[in-house]
Amino acid sequence: MVKIIKDYLNKFPNLPSLTLARKIYKDHPELSSVDNIRTSVRRLRGQLGEQNRSHRKDKTYYKSEGSRNPFKLPESHADSYEPFEIKQSKILILSDLHFPYQHNEGITLALKYGLEKDVNCILINGDLFDFATISRHERDWRSRTVFDEFESVKTFLKGLRDAFPSAKIIYKLGNHDERFEKYLYAKAPEIFDCVDFKLEILLKLGELRIEIVKDKLPIHIGKLTVLHGHELAGGSGGVNPARGAFVKTLSNILIGHFHKTSNHVETTMHGDVISVHSQGCLCGMNPLYMPINKWNLGFSYVEHEIKTGQFIIHNLKVINGRVY
Repeated sequence: MVKIIKDYLNKFPNLPSLTLARKIYKDHPELSSVDNIRTSVRRLRGQLGEQNRSHRKDKTYYKSEGSRNPFKLPESHADSYEPFEIKQSKILILSDLHFPYQHNEGITLALKYGLEKDVNCILINGDLFDFATISRHERDWRSRTVFDEFESVKTFLKGLRDAFPSAKIIYKLGNHDERFEKYLYAKAPEIFDCVDFKLEILLKLGELRIEIVKDKLPIHIGKLTVLHGHELAGGSGGVNPARGAFVKTLSNILIGHFHKTSNHVETTMHGDVISVHSQGCLCGMNPLYMPINKWNLGFSYVEHEIKTGQFIIHNLKVINGRVY
């Protein structure tokens, strides 16, 4: 554990100890707990009292109290909000699959498209799970069990890795995926921090070489930001989800969440073009809780010019078994 912590101290020397401990635990849930990691960070930084400092030979990470905190402010509990960076050039983006209520034909067409384009990155942009049975909303009495959902997702992820053996695969949590940890926290707080109950452990993401993005963190693909969509508080579905996202962010954004393809483009007074897009879903189109809706099947393909950060979005729809 000490080697891992030292690596992070070298990379993030100015992060507060608690923030750094949370980041380390998020990236390495096999480590014991945030509190234990924080104690180790503070020990390496010489922040556990004069006796600890005097007995330690390695003082590489020591900083004088004055330089770090001249006004003796209490340690902040604010989280860092660092975006996840995608540096690949050809990215297939899938959103709102809602296993075990996925739309197999739509997913098949999306993955075939990814193979044709020889993508080197696949982003699952939220709501891979449905987790209907642990929802705080009205539950569908026909819902599958949580065990069924995990089994179907594990089968999908294994097949995805087999189909794209060398691609980078990223799984960003959406609001439905977050239901699992929220349920644990509310119903079984005693085991909430247990490593064995983390999604990434239960899904064996490490073995599949799949990275997980939590905490509503944005994902940057050059000058494009990708959000699931639930991060934009207050909802922005309406007639045109893309315009709603533009009003809230004033940035180049791609979202899912609303199960609806839409686009919105505006040019600033400086001539900068801002484009915002929402993409369709890849789940069943007529769930019991909303059998009549304005959803559509769809996915996205992003071409990313790595040197400049420029991008081209292909916001694609699936209609009658064809990709448009």
